Amino acid sequence: MKVYSIGLFKVVPGNKPVLLNIVYELSSFGFFQRGSVKEVSLFVSRETVGRTNVGERVSMEHTQTQKVCHTTVDSKGLGCSVLTDSEYPGRVAHTLIRICLEEFYKAHPESEWRGLQSDVELQTPALDQLLLKYQNPETADPMMNLQKNLDETITIVKKTVEQLGQRGEKLDDLAAKSDDLSFQSKAFMNNAERMNKCCGYV
Repeated sequence: MKVYSIGLFKVVPGNKPVLLNIVYELSSFGFFQRGSVKEVSLFVSRETVGRTNVGERVSMEHTQTQKVCHTTVDSKGLGCSVLTDSEYPGRVAHTLIRICLEEFYKAHPESEWRGLQSDVELQTPALDQLLLKYQNPETADPMMNLQKNLDETITIVKKTVEQLGQRGEKLDDLAAKSDDLSFQSKAFMNNAERMNKCCGYV
């Protein structure tokens, strides 16, 4: 799972989105590929954010690049795009978008970028930090970490139930040999087992 870029744009319906800031994490690409990857990332981000309606949360898969561009545009016309691989969880990407918008507003009030008509680089140091932090969604997002723990617990419980099922035959043998169980208790266990098997077919 990887985040390749975070881009912020001024979006006016009907016009080309104006780039306000973009950061990249391209260490997985070769040195000579990085320039082309940056251009493609910017193109995909700009096109996707330009087609996103105000208030929408979009996750658009680009088959040519095998990447997913997650975008949203707020009511003031500030759009954010996060370009990830196809395995990256969409919910975490949209959480990252929300945080990036908040950080951009802290660094640059609306009056600073509202009148811009051409691409600029409004430095927002928090974006670089967020880009690195969200490379691993499980550590960056508490809900993702909780989900991972739940999944591990479910796996453990499933294994335990399977192991009990495998041991079930041995428990029956042990119960038959046990001196702790009366004849009635042994009969009850056998009848309960037969009834459970019978009810399983219904």
